[in-house]
Amino acid sequence: MKPKHTLKQRLRTAGVVVAGGFLLLSFIVSLGAFVLWNDGQRDRTLFFPGARTSEVSGELRRLPRLDTTREDLRLLMREIILGPTEIRHGRLVPRGTQLRSVIVRDNKAFINFSEGILFEAPEQQLALEEVLDVLRRTVRYNFREIDRVVFTINGQLPSQPFFEIESPPDPELSSRR
Repeated sequence: MKPKHTLKQRLRTAGVVVAGGFLLLSFIVSLGAFVLWNDGQRDRTLFFPGARTSEVSGELRRLPRLDTTREDLRLLMREIILGPTEIRHGRLVPRGTQLRSVIVRDNKAFINFSEGILFEAPEQQLALEEVLDVLRRTVRYNFREIDRVVFTINGQLPSQPFFEIESPPDPELSSRR
């Protein structure tokens, strides 16, 4: 009677089983470590001009992972307003800039700043259109799902004529004259 498996075949099979088991164990440990030590943060890249030049480069920040794209985008814009952390970067927007609102609808982002963004600071290297282009680049780089970014300043489109909705005249006041 011939043996079913030779010693060499048994050792080869055992080696494959041990290697497979080790691979499975490594996967389980890695998955467990990811779940346990995932601190709810996300890497974001913010773009800023150089401190002495207008050359734009990225700065990596770990920001908390929030519930919605709108909240994540709002945090990203606030971080840009705060300014760079690396000494080689300069400010992108003036210090007096405030974020008024952020709306995300149908893969479009609408971001409204205060008029503070219009006033160039001495340390600022870029004109308004360049600033908006860098902001747009930052949004699109970090939020691939956003197709279009619209910036407004106090609700007005930059470089457009002032738009205001006038209320209709009060008929009661008109009849008294």
